[in-house]
Amino acid sequence: MGMGGGVPRPGTCSRAGDRPMSGYLSASELAELVGCQANQRSIMARWLDTNAWKWERGRNGLPRVARAYHDKRMGISDGKAAAAQGSRLKNEPNLDAFACVGKDRARSRLQTGR
Repeated sequence: MGMGGGVPRPGTCSRAGDRPMSGYLSASELAELVGCQANQRSIMARWLDTNAWKWERGRNGLPRVARAYHDKRMGISDGKAAAAQGSRLKNEPNLDAFACVGKDRARSRLQTGR
C-alpha cells in the first residue's frame, strides 16, 4: 500500500499539513478567538487579561490557553461530558414539586368563599 489515502494512524491528522491536536490552542486558533494576527502576541495577552482568561506565556512568548479551558469557557462540550451529565439527570419530571399547588388553590378558595 502506498502513501496515498487510507486510514490515518492514531495520533495523526487526516489532512496533509495538519498537526495532531495538542492540549493547547494553536497560534491561529488563539488569533481567531482574539481577533488579531497569529503573530500579535501582546494583543493576545492583553485580550486574555481583559477578558479574565487563564493563560501562561510559552517559551516563544505565545500565550498558552488550555484547549479544555477554552471549550469550557465557550460552552463547547464533547460527547463524553454531555453523556456524563445526561446520565446524572433524571428522565422524568419531579411531580412532588407540584404537590402543594392544588392545596394552595383549594385553601385560597376557602378563604375567599368561592
